[in-house]
Amino acid sequence: MTLELYYLEETDSICSNRAVVTLAEKGITDWIPRKMILMNRDQFQPEYLKLNPQGVVPTLVHNGKPIRESSLITKYIDGLRPDPPLKPGDPFERYQMDEWIKLFDERAFEATAVINFVTKFRLTVPREKMEERWKVIPSIDRLYRQQSVIREGVSSPYVMRAIGSFEMVFKLMEHALADGRPYLMGDRFTLAETNLAPFVKVLEMVRFLDFWLEPYPLTRAWWDRMASRPSMQQLDDFPYSAVSEDSPHAVSGRKTEPEFRVKLAEYRERFDYAFNPGS
Repeated sequence: MTLELYYLEETDSICSNRAVVTLAEKGITDWIPRKMILMNRDQFQPEYLKLNPQGVVPTLVHNGKPIRESSLITKYIDGLRPDPPLKPGDPFERYQMDEWIKLFDERAFEATAVINFVTKFRLTVPREKMEERWKVIPSIDRLYRQQSVIREGVSSPYVMRAIGSFEMVFKLMEHALADGRPYLMGDRFTLAETNLAPFVKVLEMVRFLDFWLEPYPLTRAWWDRMASRPSMQQLDDFPYSAVSEDSPHAVSGRKTEPEFRVKLAEYRERFDYAFNPGS
């Protein structure tokens, strides 16, 4: 078996780290790293576009065949070896796990990207570099989102959308974890965890996690369990890990926090009534 992963070895590379964390949880170590650098536009090189025509990262290549889209990659990885299983054996429980992952794909992905761009990218990446990057982005949605967040900062409507998305995820998690079991699928650690934890990691990197999870103690305890796992701890050895308080993520997050807290409070005041998973 030849297994190659084209990925970004950076702690805030949410989709790449879904694959990296899943590989670690499966105990798969004999994969070939193909490290890429977005700011060098590696994802738009002709050879990579043959593997991934959308120019997005990561791509898993198994015996010469490309597997794309991070959540699908994690499911593919789980199927490479039977143990340890990262999905339930019961069909309905598998559906429930897939429902979580669909939620993360639809809500947490864009929300995490917005948080990363309104903090680290907006305040540390030179504008001319972003302008060059925007010239080759193939997705109009991604282009407009990035431009709005970089140019308008916390005032961008995408920021409020990101807050709403994470608030929905955290409320659902708090409800699911209320039975006292440690994971989203109960006693079993599954792909639901490997697909969400890299997203939440970015909130920790920009120092938003502590204040954001104050109303969600069960979700906070879930995160502490995730952060203690070796599969997640390895991410802190990657470049731009934000362990240091002087890291670009930490510094830009602290600069953005006062305005962001205002937006979070505004969201909770206006929309909190609209979604109550316990009702």
